[in-house]
Amino acid sequence: MTTEGLKQRLFAEIDRRLLEFQGVLRDVVAIPTDNPPGDTSACVAYLARYLKSKGLPADVYEPQPTVQSLVSYMEGRQAGRNLVLNGHLDQFPAGDPEAWSFDPYSGECRDGRILGRGVGDMKAGSVASLLSLVLLHELDVPIRGQLTLTLVGDEETGGAWGSEWLLEHVPMTRGDACLNSEPTGMDQVLIGHKGKYTLRIGTRHGGGLAAVPVEDDAIARAMAVTEALMGLKGWRLETPPDVADAVARGRERAVRGGELTGRELWVADSTTVNVGVIQGGVQSNTIPTACRMEIDLRTPVGVSTQDLQEKVEEVLAGTGLDRGEIDVEWVVCLESAYAAPDEEIVQAVAANARRITGREIEANVSYGSTDTRFWWRRGIPAAIYGTDLENIAVPDEQIRESEFGQVLKVHAATCVDYLC
Repeated sequence: MTTEGLKQRLFAEIDRRLLEFQGVLRDVVAIPTDNPPGDTSACVAYLARYLKSKGLPADVYEPQPTVQSLVSYMEGRQAGRNLVLNGHLDQFPAGDPEAWSFDPYSGECRDGRILGRGVGDMKAGSVASLLSLVLLHELDVPIRGQLTLTLVGDEETGGAWGSEWLLEHVPMTRGDACLNSEPTGMDQVLIGHKGKYTLRIGTRHGGGLAAVPVEDDAIARAMAVTEALMGLKGWRLETPPDVADAVARGRERAVRGGELTGRELWVADSTTVNVGVIQGGVQSNTIPTACRMEIDLRTPVGVSTQDLQEKVEEVLAGTGLDRGEIDVEWVVCLESAYAAPDEEIVQAVAANARRITGREIEANVSYGSTDTRFWWRRGIPAAIYGTDLENIAVPDEQIRESEFGQVLKVHAATCVDYLC
């Protein structure tokens, strides 16, 4: 059978069983996987049972207690390439349930939408990856090589115990290409994104009584460091030529789609700084002896980890403080990364998305962050395609039912193109 014939069989099966497949997604949404605490064990157990019921392997890995990831695969009739499907199972916390107009863990279907925390980011995509494997297995699609599924934990907190751990310890998860199903909006394939860094910075002082105040106690030193690091906002280096157009399109699309206003446009391709945590002092009548901060830095494509670390040291030196009394810990170091726009996996996803959605599909670089970077950093081409981004990280997260079916078709068809 031709690849076109195989795709038509898959599309017909998806249309026939879409309500069944939505039921799997609803079940997964109903299992809380908020991170923190990042416990994916119940969700992995459900999905492992589902895979085994279909005659597929379900290998569970737990490098940290309750932070579980799931790997499954099907082997082809002939030798060939290995395509890895990747998605994460952990999600942003639901927060105050009173802020929601529905139960955040209901998985309810209402007015053509599927509702619940994590449904967009990214359980719809992860379930689409899962079902792509299941469908190719059930329909006995004659792939060459191997189709590998990786559904992971820990993505929302950096990925060290999820995708990165699998790539280091489970060779089959590296593959020859990766297809990730993070939410993208239905009219673009993402081929790269900014770097993501977390710094823990501590400042110290000898302390004393507030009756004899000083100008440079630990908190004052922390404020000086904060002010210096805030100067990194907007910092950028030259964008690599082969991805410059994709970066520019991603920047403009963020404005067209309402994700960024004109005043925020610099965020798309420049460094951002967010001081998320400041903790210092003990009581008002003593001079603070210690202050601790956690700072988020996002860097554009073209800025390496070494570039950033050298720049941070430069601005710290500019404070005039004793560097020996400033502790800097680089907790998360995820360098910006991308795939070339002409990679086969990118072109296949774009062509299938164009056909199935009827939309023009752009290949863009995002200002967000995904686990796909772990494949890109190893020189493995990867593409991202998923549902729209509606109320992600805020109450009333939801997706359209139709988008779930379309994303599933795009991913299943891309598997056929790449492996058949």
